[in-house]
Amino acid sequence: MKLLTYFIPSHKRKFLFILLLFIGGFVLVNILKPTPEKLLKPLPQDPAVQVYFNQNQASSYEDPYRHFNRKGDNLEQQIINNINQAHLTVDVAVMQLRLTLVAEALKSAHQRGVKVRVLIDNNYNKTITDYTKEEIARMNKHDLQAYEELKRYPADALAMLRESGIEIKDDTSDGTTKGSGLMHHKFVVVDGKTTIISSANFTISDMHGHFDHFETRGNPNNMVVIPDNVQLAKTFTDEFSYMWQGLFKSHKPERHPVTIPVGSGTITVNFSPAHRNEDMAFTSNGIISSYMQQAKKSVHMALFVYTDQNISDTLSSIHDQGVEDIKVLIDPDFFGKPYSKTYDAMGVCPYSGKKKNQLSKVHPWKHPITTVGFPISPIGDRGVHSKMAILDGVLVITGSHNWSNSGNYSNDETLAFIQNSIVAPHYEREFSRLYGTAKVGLQTLPHTQKCQGNFLLNAPQKNTTSTESEILPSDN
Repeated sequence: MKLLTYFIPSHKRKFLFILLLFIGGFVLVNILKPTPEKLLKPLPQDPAVQVYFNQNQASSYEDPYRHFNRKGDNLEQQIINNINQAHLTVDVAVMQLRLTLVAEALKSAHQRGVKVRVLIDNNYNKTITDYTKEEIARMNKHDLQAYEELKRYPADALAMLRESGIEIKDDTSDGTTKGSGLMHHKFVVVDGKTTIISSANFTISDMHGHFDHFETRGNPNNMVVIPDNVQLAKTFTDEFSYMWQGLFKSHKPERHPVTIPVGSGTITVNFSPAHRNEDMAFTSNGIISSYMQQAKKSVHMALFVYTDQNISDTLSSIHDQGVEDIKVLIDPDFFGKPYSKTYDAMGVCPYSGKKKNQLSKVHPWKHPITTVGFPISPIGDRGVHSKMAILDGVLVITGSHNWSNSGNYSNDETLAFIQNSIVAPHYEREFSRLYGTAKVGLQTLPHTQKCQGNFLLNAPQKNTTSTESEILPSDN
């Protein structure tokens, strides 16, 4: 090489050296560059009931805020697409609304004459400038992280809506009630005919991921879009209208499940909360149990929170009757809590130490299972935020409803049962993905003991806010 370059003028040798360095670097980068992940083959959709998952392994999109390509369905874009098609009305009921691009779509709809109504939980009916120093100082870790994240949004969605003249109400606006446990719905109705049902809050961290953690992909969530079904949309519009009048919790008139033909199957909808004195069978958790009792082969559950005793007892019963394929996934933050039904299913009790046990019971299954665990996710994402189950591979349970006492009796919630052989495989694939990442079995509960009689547990004695308050001490 030295001999070859001897006959090349010095200024050309310098250019040649830079060129070779560039080529070498380019080759090295491409050698080390990871091979793009292959997408799974998409499953067929029922045009009348379209389902999406923000961590779908069969599709990809460019993150609209962090600007890189990633696997998953863009749940926010589904909302925007439908708002952009609105001619008459858009009703939004969601616990939090922070998505700037959704706010822009709502603002645009309002400007072209569409009647837009937005309903959120009173804890989140605040622009970033509304938070006081005292409130910030009292925030728990989760709320403080959300507040810091909000500072990094391209714009303040609520401020945009207020400035545009869009009316925003919360569960305290009309003074009829003092607020829900949570106004926890996540649904949108467009023109009285298209309905969107989701498990996701309208925030960047819940749908897409965190600004500070580029490896995050948002909390695992699902979304159902039902276009051109006036009967279903009316069911949701009626529920919205009660709340818009200031009727929350059990102040609403008594309602019962509604079953509506949709596509190649049906959708049954029920809204929480129920009256405390109502027959358990007619509450959301009771209806879940009644569907569980009909399962013959399999029950696959991926839940943010799972604390309801009646559902646990029902699962134990059908397991005794021969339903062997029962798998349960719970978000890791709630999986090992004393009030979690994890312990029932695996037949063990938390080690109580010397503390007095007084509040919550464990009902260990007669025939315990070990197919219970929690999904693993990147730091910053939850293991699972969906509230979903698949029964016998054909019935899907989804919505905003957490399987807890608070979800049943305190929060305003949506619960949907989708009987559809085309829809169910989408949820089975998402469940399989989550289960493939999970830690399962007794090794996930290292501090346990043999249950003796009606084992009673301590409940956490602290004030809870935000996501933590999706289950309250009454969930025990």
